[in-house]
This record gives sequence, structure tokens and C-alpha cells, in this order.
Amino acid sequence: MQTPNERYVALDLGSNSFHLLLAEFRDQRMVRLHTDRAMVRLAEGLDIHHQLDPAVTERALAALRRFQPVMDKLPQDHVRVVGTNTLRMAAANADGFLEQVEAILGVPVEIISGIEEARLIFSGVLAAASGPPRLRCIIDIGGGSTELVRGDKTPQQLESLNIGCVSYSKRFFADGLISRNRVNHFQRARRAAQAELQALQHIAEGAEVTGCSGTIKAVARVCNSGEIKAIQREDIDRLAQRVSSVQHIADLDLPYLDEERRPVFAAGLAILHAIFCELDILRMEVSPYAIREGIVHDLAGRLHGGDRRADTIAAMAERWQVDSNQVRRIGTTSLDLLQQLRPQCPEESKVRLHWAAQLHETGLALTHSGFRKLGAYMVKHADMAGFARGEQEHLAHLIHNQRGRIKPPQEHYGFHPSPDLLLCLRLGCIIHRDRTERSLDGVKLRDRGDNYHLEVNRQWLEQNPAIAELLEQEEQHWRAQSRPLRLTAV
Repeated sequence: MQTPNERYVALDLGSNSFHLLLAEFRDQRMVRLHTDRAMVRLAEGLDIHHQLDPAVTERALAALRRFQPVMDKLPQDHVRVVGTNTLRMAAANADGFLEQVEAILGVPVEIISGIEEARLIFSGVLAAASGPPRLRCIIDIGGGSTELVRGDKTPQQLESLNIGCVSYSKRFFADGLISRNRVNHFQRARRAAQAELQALQHIAEGAEVTGCSGTIKAVARVCNSGEIKAIQREDIDRLAQRVSSVQHIADLDLPYLDEERRPVFAAGLAILHAIFCELDILRMEVSPYAIREGIVHDLAGRLHGGDRRADTIAAMAERWQVDSNQVRRIGTTSLDLLQQLRPQCPEESKVRLHWAAQLHETGLALTHSGFRKLGAYMVKHADMAGFARGEQEHLAHLIHNQRGRIKPPQEHYGFHPSPDLLLCLRLGCIIHRDRTERSLDGVKLRDRGDNYHLEVNRQWLEQNPAIAELLEQEEQHWRAQSRPLRLTAV
């Protein structure tokens, strides 16, 4: 349960706009206190090699400097900064930019998958929904991707397509032309979007359709004399016909069209009209809420016993029939060792180690010989509700390296794996390799500055000769690491 007037900040680093939301909960109801937006058009600066243009990144950093004071006085765990489509694509080449963002804001940037983006959008829109639960189809057209979700109380189908108002502007309207010399770029953009939507023709069937975010709100204003109201099929048909007959974007003469939105309006409208046509939508409600509100609800849940990530881990462990007794043994021992090693260890690290223990045998459901590699692959690439990509990569690293030779990680922004967690997990796996209960009495793990020191009672080693042999092998495995392991029998 939230404490009175507990405040949170969500910052969405979108492909078209950056959106900031400061909100608090009053009697379990979220109240928006402050919003801000910067039309950065990050996707505009992404080249074919997935490199970000310096001029666009500087524009982005300038916007973030403006946002920073809003989040300055809040605890770090009350702030979440999320990167979506463009940052997903640029992530491998954007370490420097992301480090600058973190330096300005004081919190890390979490790159999320399109499916996780869709889940957060659904959560945000539901926060503003009234009346009893009912089947809904929620649609959000962003700068680089479009998310569609079908569900009632919870999502039943989550989709993310690589079609967005900025990326389609670059692809179909790069020179500003809409229609010229028998080439209608608007119609080409709409047909391309319809082709992407073909496999989703039933996602809106029998559901109340709701749209959210910039493109849909802009179209709603133009169709409804400046008001954000429902979009009717006949109105968007007329608007699409009108826009497609214009020669150049500069010639668009539409009342209530925001000038900032003009450069990407034709592309966004083409995508939205394709959605109406391909999904056979007659009416679309428009929500004032979107991903930012979903992020705030997720943040509040993490702090008050409703962490969606914990539910995801439990569901995966059950689905892949992980041995719950072995999970308990290794999880308890690994965490006890971590407590010995780092008495002041952050809670986040303890939770990550616990989750790694829960999923460490995920791959055994499919293979025995390569279960660690397969389990790591599954965790790294799965659509895991609540997780950022970096978090999944950390878990995958621990799972892959739970025994045997330690593979050197390729570190990058958001992924700097902890040798402390890895050592504690590996020792837990060794101590319970035979799937039996075993006390840690007589086992002490310490950090001696330039090495880890594992002190084990000699009698304990004599009673467990197989474990003693594995511990000696473990000492060898750590020799090549920056902080080696020293084993001492006492």
C-alpha cells in the first residue's frame, strides 16, 4: 500500500518525443502533478548502421537537462527512465550517449522490449479506464514502433510492430512530398502499414478500441475541432483522402494541427488509417494515459509488494518445471554467502541473485548437456514482463556461468556483471550439487581486497569429499579472474 502522497517520476525516451510525468498516489488513485514533453525525434537521427547523429543526441541531452530538476529530490527507486524503439535499435552503439543521459538524470536508462512497452501501455491506459472490466484493444503509434494489445483485466495478446510516424516519415516522406507525378506517397505508406498488420486482423475483434499518445491525439484534434474525442471511421477516411491529395507536407492546411506535429503527421495518419482499414475499426476511443502512467504503476508495485518481475520469474520456473527444492537450497545458501561477503549488499543485488537461483535450471526441461547455455539464451531473449533488457542479460550471465569455465562478459552500458553474485551462485551450486541439504556451518566467505577467501572447516571437507574436490576445481576456475578465489581448510 502506498504511503500518503508518495511521488514517482516516469520518463519515456521515445523515438519521436521524450515525455516526463511526475505523479503521486492519493487514496490509491494516481494523480498527475506535472508533465513535460520535448519533441526530440530521436529516430530521425538513426542511420542505416544504427548510429545516432550527434546533433540529435545533443537535442536530446538539452531536453533532459530541462527535465532533471523535477526528479532531483526523489529517491532513485521512485524514478524510472525507459528507452523504447530507437534506443533498442541503437543500443549496441549508444554507450556514450546513454552514459551522458545517466550522468544528467542520476538514474540508469532501461531499454525495454517492444512487448514490455506494449504491456506498460496497456497498464497505463487501464489506469484511466472507467466502468467494469471489458475486452479492449489498445493501440499506440510511436515514433519508431506501434504497439497493439488485446485484453481485459490483463493483456491476452501483446504485439509490437516496427512502424512509426518518424521512421515512416524518413521512409516515405523524406523530401516532404505527399503526392506528385502519379506517385502517392501517402497511399504507399498506408499499404506498407497494412501489410505489417495482416497477421493481426482479429486483434480488435469484439473489443472496445482505444488509442493513445501523440499521433492518435493529433488526429483526434483535427477530426474533432480541437477536442480529444473518439475518432470515427468516416472522419478518418475523409481526413486521409484530404491529406493524400496534398502535394507537400508544407501545404497541409489542417485546423488544430500542432506545428511541431506537422513533419510526421502524414506518416502517422497513414499508419492510423491502415489500422482502421485492416482491423475493420469503426470507432476508436482516445485515452489521456499511455506508457508513462504504466511505468508509474509498475514503480509503485515494485515498492509495495506487487513487483511484476517476481511473478514473471515464478511463472517461468513453474512452466519449465524447475526443481523447487533445489531452488530453495541454492537460493538460501547463495544469499547466506552473499551476506557473509557483503553485509551491506544492496537489496537489488540480493533479488537478482535470488531470481538467478530460481531460473538456474530452466534449460534442463529441454536438454541436459547444454542446459546452462540454453537456459541463459531463453532468459536473455524471452519476453519477460516487467524486465528491462539489461536485467535479463544479467540473469542470463549468471545462469550461463553457474559452473565450469567462466566466460568473459562483453560489458556495455547497463551490463557490468557482478563477480560477487556469480561466485555466490556458483558456490551454492557446488555445495548442493548432489541435491541434498547441507549446512554452511564451518564455511566462511570473505573479501580480502585482492582476492576472495573461502575458509572451510577441515572436518566439513572430509565429510563431503566430492564437494571438496569441486571447491578445489572452483579455485582453479577463478585464477584468471581479476579477483581470484583462495580456498583454505582450517
